[in-house]
Amino acid sequence: MIPMSSFFVGVLVVELCLSAADSLKDRRQVIRSLLDQVHRRWNVSVADLGPDGSWKRAVLAFSVVNSSLRHIESLLMSVERFLEKAEDNADFEIVRRERVVKPHDEFSY
Repeated sequence: MIPMSSFFVGVLVVELCLSAADSLKDRRQVIRSLLDQVHRRWNVSVADLGPDGSWKRAVLAFSVVNSSLRHIESLLMSVERFLEKAEDNADFEIVRRERVVKPHDEFSY
């Protein structure tokens, strides 16, 4: 049995400004494409956290659980680099980002 303290949780939260989106449909198209690509390529959990009803803003979360701190850091940095490259070729701008990787028992439940 693996001790509960021997795994880590990594979370990357990114806020985007979708300047070219003129509708929720435009927003969904951009966000769904990004989330699908990241999930397929790195097999991380992905979520669109809103805000509801806004087509110019999006908060995306990417998370991973693993026993290797190094693996999590590498994975989340790869996702960040992908988003930065996608930003150059897409209709969004990264406004803010935050990456946290901790032993699972340091997260409050």
